[in-house]
Amino acid sequence: MKKLLIWDFDGVIADSEYLWVQAWDEVLKSEKQVNLSTKEKHDLLYGVSDKTRRERLGKHIPGLNLDDDFMKKIHKREFELGTKFMGPMPDVESVMQNKNFEHCIATGATREQHNFKMIPRFHFVKKYIPDQNVFTVDMVEHGKPAPDLFLLAAKTKGYTPQNCIVVGDSVNDFKAANATNMDCIAFIGATGNNTKQYESECKKHGVFGITDNMNNLNILLNEWHKSR
Repeated sequence: MKKLLIWDFDGVIADSEYLWVQAWDEVLKSEKQVNLSTKEKHDLLYGVSDKTRRERLGKHIPGLNLDDDFMKKIHKREFELGTKFMGPMPDVESVMQNKNFEHCIATGATREQHNFKMIPRFHFVKKYIPDQNVFTVDMVEHGKPAPDLFLLAAKTKGYTPQNCIVVGDSVNDFKAANATNMDCIAFIGATGNNTKQYESECKKHGVFGITDNMNNLNILLNEWHKSR
């Protein structure tokens, strides 16, 4: 019996999360003279939607004005970096071919942002995950780490949380999965994530498994499916 595999996009299907953080870091420096430490970038910018980034930065730096003009500059820089450097994770298509699962995407991006990311290098994704199986942050009231997005995906596809597994790269993915009683596999193969420190952080959230490559991800998924 098939289960539902809920993919995060940035940092799992695409090695891209570091590019979006780079865009924010550059524009914050040039436009707002804000220089974030490595820890601040990790805590404030990684693995969340633009809305959450704005909220976190606003609380962290009182008086910081991140208006629509600022966001236009962010999106321009993201587009420049994404079209030039963003690419799929090695062997990710082999996991999408796993017939034990129905596949969908639940991303912290808006639909507009996700569509821009579907550059020719990612056209293969639609062969396995059509547009109706893509769930974006503008479809729910609260983005990750709230459970809304994963619950929407499960409900729409007709699966109970116990028959879903999330593959994510960020702590917010793990928190959202835990809030829905879904199991989660931590993928740490993205640029900047493959460290012992981050692996240790992932373990704190009770993930089903941790891997930095797609071949091992397939093994973990099949082990999980067999255990259901």
